[in-house]
Amino acid sequence: MTPGGETEDLTSEGRHALRSLMRHTAICVLALALAWVPAPSADPTHTNATTTAPLKAQLPVTPLAAPLIFTGGFGERRIGHFHAGFDLGTGSRVGRPVRAPDGGWIERVRTSGVGYGRSIYLRIPDGRTLQFGHLDAFAGPLAAYVRSAQDASGQYEQDLWPSREQFAVRAGEVIAWSGESGAGGPHLHFEIRRGDVAYNPQQAGLAVPDRVPPTLETLTLEALDDSSLVEGRSGPFTLSLSGATIVRAIGRLRATVVSGDRLRRGASRMTPWSVGIEWEGRRTECRFDSVSWATDMPEAEYVYDTGRVWGSKGLMLWSAGGFRPCVMRADAPTDEEAGTIVIRPGDPPRVLQVRARDLGGGVVTRRVVLRPEAPPARAFPGWWRGEESWSGTSAAFASFPGGFLRVIIPVTSEKRPLDLQFGGMARRATRAAGAWCAVFSVSESAAVKTVRLPLATRPAGSAASPTACGGFVWARRDPSGKGFELAVDRGELRVGFAPGALFEDATVLAYSCASREWNDLVPLGAAWQVEPSRHPLRRPARVRLAAPAGASLDRVGIYRLDPGGWQWIGADRESDGGTLAAESRSLGRFALFHDGVAPRVTLRKPPPPRAGPYSRWAIEASVLEQGSGIDARASWLEVDGVRVATEWDPEAGRLRWRPAKPPVRGTHSIVVVAADHAGNETRTRGEFYVGR
Repeated sequence: MTPGGETEDLTSEGRHALRSLMRHTAICVLALALAWVPAPSADPTHTNATTTAPLKAQLPVTPLAAPLIFTGGFGERRIGHFHAGFDLGTGSRVGRPVRAPDGGWIERVRTSGVGYGRSIYLRIPDGRTLQFGHLDAFAGPLAAYVRSAQDASGQYEQDLWPSREQFAVRAGEVIAWSGESGAGGPHLHFEIRRGDVAYNPQQAGLAVPDRVPPTLETLTLEALDDSSLVEGRSGPFTLSLSGATIVRAIGRLRATVVSGDRLRRGASRMTPWSVGIEWEGRRTECRFDSVSWATDMPEAEYVYDTGRVWGSKGLMLWSAGGFRPCVMRADAPTDEEAGTIVIRPGDPPRVLQVRARDLGGGVVTRRVVLRPEAPPARAFPGWWRGEESWSGTSAAFASFPGGFLRVIIPVTSEKRPLDLQFGGMARRATRAAGAWCAVFSVSESAAVKTVRLPLATRPAGSAASPTACGGFVWARRDPSGKGFELAVDRGELRVGFAPGALFEDATVLAYSCASREWNDLVPLGAAWQVEPSRHPLRRPARVRLAAPAGASLDRVGIYRLDPGGWQWIGADRESDGGTLAAESRSLGRFALFHDGVAPRVTLRKPPPPRAGPYSRWAIEASVLEQGSGIDARASWLEVDGVRVATEWDPEAGRLRWRPAKPPVRGTHSIVVVAADHAGNETRTRGEFYVGR
C-alpha cells in the first residue's frame, strides 16, 4: 500500500499537510530501500541459538532406496501434535522394501488401526531409535512374532517389546514393506529419536540435499487488546510479503507468518527449520530442532494458527508471559510476553524484520515498516437489556491474556456496519476479512465465578430498536492458572479445566443452540457452544451435560461437532444419574445424542492369492456406521469358529483379517461382529471360498 496526502492552500494547516506528505514519501523510500538490502547469512551463534541434536553421525543406509521423495517435514502440525519426522513418498503404492539404516536391534513393534499403523522401533548402538510408520507388513521372524501375539490374544492391536537378542538386524537389511496402515495414503514415516525426544532428521543423521531456499508468503498482524488497531481494524490484518510494505498500527500486536520450504523431489509447503521476527532489537523465533513426545506435542495447537486467527496454518510468533512453547526461542524474559510488537503514539516509523531459514543455509528476509495511527474510538454504554439467551451461532470469538475478548460477526450475517456490545459496554465494529470485529475487556467478576453477560449487535449508530438483537452468554476466566469450571445457571452444562489445562490466561464462554437429528443420531435436549472454539488446550477439558428430566441415558453419549459431523467423545455417568461426562481436547459445540442403530455390515469377496515377497491376501467386511462410531476392541471376525486378530481401518471403513497365508482351499464360515460406542452390535454370518 502507498500512503497519500491531502492538497490544501499553504496556510499553517496546509504547511503541516505538506510536511506530512514529505514524511510519508520518505517512509516509502525507506521501505523500498530496505526491501533491496540483502539478507544476512544464517548465524548459528546468535543469542537465540540452541544446541543441535546430540547424535549426528550419518546413517550409512537410507530407509528407502534412493532417490528419497519428501512429502512431509519435521515440525509440521498434525491434529494434536507436531509431525516428528519425515514422510517419504512411495510412488502412491505399497510394498516398497524398508531397510535398516544402520545395524542394531528391534526394541519395539506396534500394530494399530490408527496413528502409525504397523510400526517398528529400531535401536542402534549409539542410543538413537529409528522409527518406521504406516508399514504394510513386517519381514521375516518379526512377522511371525507379532502374528503369534495377535493369535494368542485374538486382538490385532499390539504393543510389543522384544528382548535385545531376539531381532538383531544389519545395516541395509529389509525389515518391513511400506504401506498405508494407520493414517494417510501410501508413504513411509521415518523418525530419529533418543528416549522420548524426536530430532529433526536432517540434524540427526539423515543426509538430505537442501539447495532450495524457503519462502515467506504472508504476515498477519493482530491487535491484542481494546486499545490496539492494525490499519484501523480490531481484527487481524494480512499482507503479502512479496515486496516493501508500510502498515499503520497502534498498541500491542502479535504476528503470524505463513512460510514454506521444500527439499529436493519434495512437497513445497513444508515448514522451514526456522521462522522468526525481529523488532526493536528483540527476536522471537520458532526453530524445529526437536520435540518431546512426553511433554511437547499439544503445543502444536498453540504454535500454529489452526483457527485462532484465520486458520492460515501459519506460525504464531508470540507467547504469553510465563510460558514458552518448546520450539520457540526468544530473548524476552520468560515472565514477559514474547513477540509482542508495541507501537505508541508519536513513535517514528520502524522496521519489523521477518526471516525464514533452512538447514541447507538458505535464508529469506522481508521487512515491513510500521508507523503509528490513531487509537481506537472509546467504548460507549451498551443498550441490550433482554432476558433471553444468545443464539447467534455464526458468531466467533478469540481470547487474549489480560482479560480481552474479540467478538467476530461474519459479514454474510450482517452487511451493514455494526455496533457490538459485550457486557455493559459497546464498540463500533471494524471490518476485517469478511467479518465485523470488536475487542472488549471482560468483567473482573468473571475471574471469580461464572457470570452472565449480554452480547448484542445493532446497525452502527442506531438507537435500540427492533433491528437490534442480542442475548446472554455465560463467561468464566481464571488468570491464576489453578483450574476452574464454566457452569451455566441450571447446571445443564459444566466444563472443567484442570490446573494448567490452558496455555495462557483466557476467557471461555458458552450459550445454548438448537440440536437436530444427524444421520442415525437423535438429540436429547439442546446443544451447547463453548467458545473460543479454536482456543488451544494443553490438557483435555471435562465436559458434563445434563439430560432432560426423566430421559433415559441408555445408548446416549456426548458428541462434539467437527467438520465431518458429530463425533462421539464419551459417556461417563456421573453420580447424580442424569449427567454424562467426557473429555475433549477441543472446545466447540457439544450435545447429547441417542444412537439406537447398529452398524451395517457387508462381507467382501476375498481376492485370489497373489505371488510376492509376502502375502497381502485378506478377508474384509465393509462397515457403515453413521452414529457413535465403531468400537474397534468390540468388533472382530470369526473364521471357522475361531476369533481372529481383526484390524479396524477407519479410513476405509473395513474390518480386515490378513493371515500369513490364505486358509486351505475350500469353503470357510465367517461371522462379522461389529459394535459401536453406544453398545449397538451387529452379527453377520456368511461364507467365503478360497481357490488355488
